[in-house]
Amino acid sequence: MARIEETGARFPSNPEVRYEHSDINSRHVVWTGIWILLGAWISALLLYFFFQFLTHYREEAGAPPLPRAQGRTQVPPEPRLQSSPRADLEEMRASEDAQLHSFRWIDKQNGVVGIPIEQAIQMTVQRGIPAQKAPANSMYYPPQAGTRETGFEGKVEPEPR
Repeated sequence: MARIEETGARFPSNPEVRYEHSDINSRHVVWTGIWILLGAWISALLLYFFFQFLTHYREEAGAPPLPRAQGRTQVPPEPRLQSSPRADLEEMRASEDAQLHSFRWIDKQNGVVGIPIEQAIQMTVQRGIPAQKAPANSMYYPPQAGTRETGFEGKVEPEPR
């Protein structure tokens, strides 16, 4: 400690600790990084010019498109399950929206109507959901009872009180 105060050094120096001065040459590390970056940039430039050449070569050659790509608008042979899936999906969504957002008769003889979903939600919020009756043959056994119905027969000890 006295040595730090005398020299004013920031870190303590210990002359007994030695290290190899030739372990790593920082100049070589920096030059290696520079060469790697330079190689990456040169590779990118070469690939850019190569792809430009291929693009112009393809335009000059003017090769016809592949035979499979020519008839893309052909309809597949019968039986077709869905002729246009997108139109079918739009039609289905329109039908669902009409059912969810409009008044309609569900059973005219019994007087059952369908109402818009927003109105049904508001009515449920105002009136609440009625409580359901318990099933007739339901029996409740606490786990401490250890019956066959609970599945804990002989496995559960009573809790200490």
